[in-house]
Amino acid sequence: MDSNQKFADWLKFKTCGDPQLLKMVDACQEWSAAFKNGDEPRWLSFLGVSGTGKTHCARRLFFWAKARAEYGRTVERHGINYYEGLDYIPHEIYWPDFVQLLKSGHGFSKRDDMKRWPVLFLDDIGAERDASGFAAEELNTLLGMRVGKWTLITSNKDIEALKAIDGRISSRLIRGKNICVGVNTKDFSER
Repeated sequence: MDSNQKFADWLKFKTCGDPQLLKMVDACQEWSAAFKNGDEPRWLSFLGVSGTGKTHCARRLFFWAKARAEYGRTVERHGINYYEGLDYIPHEIYWPDFVQLLKSGHGFSKRDDMKRWPVLFLDDIGAERDASGFAAEELNTLLGMRVGKWTLITSNKDIEALKAIDGRISSRLIRGKNICVGVNTKDFSER
């Protein structure tokens, strides 16, 4: 059994021999190795067709990384030790629902705290229905805060569709050592 298949098994992900799905497994393996090795943080984005396992793979990596991440530290100030931790424990963020929370006037302190989360999983960016541009602006703000932090992102849109929403968003997905994988294959329910 090759290492790619072993990693697919760890992900609990059936590749069906599909090159698009194998590319996702390779990207997961690369991202997790960088995390494990303490390399410079990077993002992993899966973009494309629904039903292909993007969320499944990102979620598996998120829970793995979350269990290994540091959530705070003790710092000394004027001879007194203080714990600097997070206001919210990191969890998966389903972007369309989070946008609704922000639109209702809630969630801004959580959004601001997300910039400090050691790892973040944003699921289904671009799926929200928002002609006003509010969602794109909030996503751009959050992504700007996440530069240099471990981040996992999924979207049912490809890079060009995200670019049409806001070029700053698509640009951030592909910068530096970030990994961005387009997934254009059959929905698992059609296999």
